[in-house]
Amino acid sequence: MIRKVLALVLVGVVTAAGLVASDPQRGDAAGTAGVEVLFVGNSLLGTRAASGEDTPDVVGRLARSTGLTLRATEVIRFGNTLQRTWDAGLARRALDGSTRYDFIVLQEYSTLVATEPDRASSTLLETYAPALQRSLKPGGKVVLFKNWALTDPAPFASRAQNVAAIDAGYARLAASLPVPVVVAPISDEFEAVVARDGTGSLIVPDGKHPTGRAVYLDAVTLYALIFARSPRGLPDLYLSPGTAGHLRGVAATALGY
Repeated sequence: MIRKVLALVLVGVVTAAGLVASDPQRGDAAGTAGVEVLFVGNSLLGTRAASGEDTPDVVGRLARSTGLTLRATEVIRFGNTLQRTWDAGLARRALDGSTRYDFIVLQEYSTLVATEPDRASSTLLETYAPALQRSLKPGGKVVLFKNWALTDPAPFASRAQNVAAIDAGYARLAASLPVPVVVAPISDEFEAVVARDGTGSLIVPDGKHPTGRAVYLDAVTLYALIFARSPRGLPDLYLSPGTAGHLRGVAATALGY
């Protein structure tokens, strides 16, 4: 009971302060040490579904459900750019080299990569790159979380122009980082769902943050990238079978499964 109370307290600390390591989730397939994953981002990663889980939580739940092991550290500060999270000391502490990760997931401020690509590039190359190099395990990878276009495309004239700028910005970042990089195609998946179901299926009325469906879509995508497995057979969790199956299919197609 004490452990459960402490866990609930830590969930609140993640939102306010940013840094917490989850308990290991044991499984044979990932080995006894587990896959070490650092998540650095803001409310796009930290928004919780109706189940009370944010995206890293759901990735962990998917890992447990499939007998895999995930050890996650979250550095999540709502409203912050990656640079501000670094300046606050939280990302810097998580990337000081004392812990080495199999994957480091980086989620930049919602519009920054598309609207201020030079600023986003400076943050990654000048601030983060040296820390990433010392904090990745041999064979480890950085995962760039490719943010979705918001409901309002401004300052772009259309959603299509916004998406094009997102594509160009993340391609540039991926090509520039001096470490192994994979881009999580979240934006691409959002566009596939939006084309059929509209933005309201994935973005809440504030025009920015993810619905529970979007949290699930993001999580199955990251699960597939981290564990190199198709997301098609993953459990539905808190969604209906039809909804969850459709989202898994979108993610699988985007990832080539």
